[in-house]
Amino acid sequence: MVAILISVAILLLASHPNGVLAASSEAPNSSTNDATNDDNEYESKIQQALSHHVTKSHQLLERALQEGGVAAAMEIGPDGNVASSTSGGQEELWQAEFALQAVERELKMLKDLKRGGKNKIDDDDDDDDSGDDDDDSGDGEEYDSGDDEEYFSGDDEEYFSGDDGDDYEYEDYSGDVHDELLKDKSLAALLDAIKDKNYRRDVYEEILDEAETKANLDPDLWHQYSYWNLHAYFSCHRVFAASRSVYDSEKWADLRQYYQVFRKQDEEDEPIPEGKPERTYQFSNDVFDPPLDPFQAGEKGRGLKAARDINKGELVFQATNNTVIFTNGHTWRNFLFAIYERNGDEETTEGDSETTCDVLVWSWVQALVDDGPLVIVADLDNGSLLNEGRDQPGWDKPNVRCGKEGDKSCMNDYYATKDIKEGDELLCDYREFALLDSWGDMGL
Repeated sequence: MVAILISVAILLLASHPNGVLAASSEAPNSSTNDATNDDNEYESKIQQALSHHVTKSHQLLERALQEGGVAAAMEIGPDGNVASSTSGGQEELWQAEFALQAVERELKMLKDLKRGGKNKIDDDDDDDDSGDDDDDSGDGEEYDSGDDEEYFSGDDEEYFSGDDGDDYEYEDYSGDVHDELLKDKSLAALLDAIKDKNYRRDVYEEILDEAETKANLDPDLWHQYSYWNLHAYFSCHRVFAASRSVYDSEKWADLRQYYQVFRKQDEEDEPIPEGKPERTYQFSNDVFDPPLDPFQAGEKGRGLKAARDINKGELVFQATNNTVIFTNGHTWRNFLFAIYERNGDEETTEGDSETTCDVLVWSWVQALVDDGPLVIVADLDNGSLLNEGRDQPGWDKPNVRCGKEGDKSCMNDYYATKDIKEGDELLCDYREFALLDSWGDMGL
């Protein structure tokens, strides 16, 4: 590898009397050396890469010069030629070193394009290479210049490499938001952890759609955001694409304590007129220790399982002082933004999307009494982890219901509908209590 890089640098230096001609459109003359066909093809690919990218931006070597800390002694012309403002043989050494840096960047690109199974350089330049693109995905010599999985493209770095060897997965997408997502290292790592290609693409499409929605939101109109606007603003699809940890008792206690801080501040900022209902309150003063344990429930995310054997008809969960009620959507929206901004990163201006998205999806709309007004309900305890089941194909069957058998309405008491063994997951049909399409009725 080093020998090939040095030979490339020598070829580049020899191509111009005053320095490195990085933007040459001609491939090295392979007929004058004894390299094998593989070496010729390899060097040809390098030259194509250099031509392709320096044609787009003659600043390629300028960046390398700046990284080397000697940019003041060098000048780069619009054609990519490097000249020195000083005299001495050190110039040639500098030029060779920076040429190698440029080549190494392009090798990274070639390596990852090879992984993706498609030679983007050939497509863009429409050159004379008659080889099949699939040849680059064989078992021959790798275009390897390090372990990092990124390739250099113009002024930016892209991290999505299509590691499964199929066609480059995200090339069908376009737009500024998509281009920005491609530069996100953490998102690339998140997607790479998803092994199923179809599911991975579905996740990316959700994240992309959400990011495009967020890009079109006016931050000054946050008080008008709908439920799904909020979902997009806090990037909840992205949050839930990663594995989420189970809250410990301290985390729950902290969240409940902060709710009290928010409630007090809300009433101080806007006192409640006499005779008007509270904007938010706790469901009751009751406490209850349910026979449930939180756990990681695979594709469902977090869930609840029986901490012991539970008999049919037994009370397994109920709303308590940990259950909070919002009588209007605006106050609930304020609470989400308060959580988001409370633990945010001041340096990056990024808020606490994880906790905010948790509370957002753990909330639902419900009428607490028959024919009563709609409210928003949220459990600030492990009850929020109760996953959904339905008695229909494609679903796991529920074993918990809201209200006793025969009750006409749910009063936020949940009972076992069958004997449940210790360790079994608890599931409930959300439609028994949540009005899933009623966010608009709450001004959301």
